[in-house]
Amino acid sequence: MRTAITSFCLLGSLLASPALANDSTAELGTGGLNLVRNEEVDLLSEDLYLSRDEIRVTYHFRNHTDAPVTYLVAFPLPAVDASTPEEANFVLPDAAGDNFVDFAVTVDGKPVSAAIDQHVFALGVDRTDVLRQHHLALNPIADGLYEKLGALPEDEQLALNRLGLVLIDPDSVQAAWTLRTTFYWEQTFPPGKEIVVEHRYKPVVGQGFFGRSSLDIDEYKTKYCMDQDFAKAALAKLDKLATPENPYFEENRISYILTTANNWASPIKSFRLVVDKGDPEALVTFCGTGVKKISPTEFEITATDFAPDHELEVMILRPHQEE
Repeated sequence: MRTAITSFCLLGSLLASPALANDSTAELGTGGLNLVRNEEVDLLSEDLYLSRDEIRVTYHFRNHTDAPVTYLVAFPLPAVDASTPEEANFVLPDAAGDNFVDFAVTVDGKPVSAAIDQHVFALGVDRTDVLRQHHLALNPIADGLYEKLGALPEDEQLALNRLGLVLIDPDSVQAAWTLRTTFYWEQTFPPGKEIVVEHRYKPVVGQGFFGRSSLDIDEYKTKYCMDQDFAKAALAKLDKLATPENPYFEENRISYILTTANNWASPIKSFRLVVDKGDPEALVTFCGTGVKKISPTEFEITATDFAPDHELEVMILRPHQEE
């Protein structure tokens, strides 16, 4: 997909509050299903839909051998890393639940009840049992956790600090661990039969504000393929709409891990990606080749024998939305 670079934009209006200009939250990269490297199961097709509100993926698999095979299929959620608390600025779709991205999966149209595996790490050591002993949530940004840590007896706070699980300062006790969560189930692939696996979830979207100076960020230029045409269009719109009180777009960043698809027996024979920017007035930029506009808000990429060698990074710039 990176043999050529195309950026697409559609101009829109701009309303934003300067008081929020420094506020920013981080995106967390989530991808598709993981499977141990194998030589029996082909990934015939992958149809991927990506938007701010939902990611949907439909896979068609076929076991090309003459015997059934069974594998553990896993869906790893993005790690929630609070080891540097000031950077743990994620907005999770459902911070109170173990399934904090509302992951759901079906096989041939029937819901699958996936098991869940969760582990907490601090300083590289699994400390899941320690948190359970203290009756603490495993998610380091769970609602109410900050208050619960602050209410622990001092000796317990110090014990957690020695293990690297919390940071203590004169005013607070903050979680400093990393949560890793994986959904998984055993899947049998019958010989010669095509099966359809569909899953969907809500992405952890990075949020911020995008102004003129954002066009000079080298990481943005590389990560989102912001080319001269995109910069020119964004500047023109900023020049038209910006005032000292309103100098920004609302910035949304979505990350999708593509490279796990390389664990199947063959490249993706038929790949389709649709990026939906949601608002016809929005701008969108991402790296890709052969991008086609298929609706006022949707852009499509198709490929055959696709073996991804990098992840998908999407930036959507839109008029400020009053919640």
